[in-house]
Amino acid sequence: MTVIGAAKQLLDIADGLERRKKKALEQPAVAELPANATADEIHHSRRRQATRMGSDVYLPGWSASARALPNAFLRSALFSAGRSVQTDNANLLAGRSTCLAAEEKIATFKNTTVMSSGYGLCQFDRLVYSTCLDYYREVPLCPEESLLYERTTFYEFARRMGNKYSAKTHRAIRASLLRLSFAQVRVRHERMDIEVPKLLSVKFEDGGSVEDFKGSDVLLLRVTASVAELFGAGSWTAVDNEAARYDGLRGWLANFYAGHAHPKPLSVELLHRLSGYESNKRNFRVGLVRALERLKDLDTPACSRVASYHFSEDGTTIYVVRSAWVA
Repeated sequence: MTVIGAAKQLLDIADGLERRKKKALEQPAVAELPANATADEIHHSRRRQATRMGSDVYLPGWSASARALPNAFLRSALFSAGRSVQTDNANLLAGRSTCLAAEEKIATFKNTTVMSSGYGLCQFDRLVYSTCLDYYREVPLCPEESLLYERTTFYEFARRMGNKYSAKTHRAIRASLLRLSFAQVRVRHERMDIEVPKLLSVKFEDGGSVEDFKGSDVLLLRVTASVAELFGAGSWTAVDNEAARYDGLRGWLANFYAGHAHPKPLSVELLHRLSGYESNKRNFRVGLVRALERLKDLDTPACSRVASYHFSEDGTTIYVVRSAWVA
């Protein structure tokens, strides 16, 4: 089958997917179930979206082999592919960082607006935040008025992330959690406004100095019910744990494309802006090809593996096909 023929077949299939997606977006982001809902009702509802049962609000259900985030985060420059964010870790841990921004408009698709306040975030922060959400995979989110925290340790958190624990990892996680604790996000999509006053709250029970950091240091995490509004039907994506750990442009692309139901041509310039790639457009194209080639490796999880990609004749547009779309 020719590339054009395969593309037409995929786009025909996509028409039905788009209709189902549009219908899903017309529903409330958080499904409402009675407090005495059956296990089957809960399971069916949480397969699709965040769900409220009485006073408890749950994120959607996903497998322990995956990480989940809102599409508004995965399809924007909120968690950028740039690596400069972490160069300020030492200043941030020492309380000297002054890189806070207020109401910054984040690059995203035209049908979505994302406004962010706080520190710039990177792909490592994406992994850390999705790990925080994983602590709420089976328990309800914290009510806004409650001060309950999920209790863990830096060692356990690093292991849940898929990393080995070390002093370097400890410092990186702590700096990331500090950045995330300052983050405030407002999203407008499909004529709906969603405001998340805090992506998370965090407390540390440790020595307070780099020399005193230990794997057994206690970490207290709190994610509130306001986050659930970002997990409506068709508005979130679960990404295989291995792909969720990818960093840089490869990590951004793997998670970006995992959240799409079908391929479509995209402007290379648009991808440059959405990814938050810090170098110029010429370097971006080189990095883009390198990252896509790595995502074609058979070791890449199927949800993020790239089957093929093609540039337009003038090089301004790229058409990426995931293996999952042609299986």
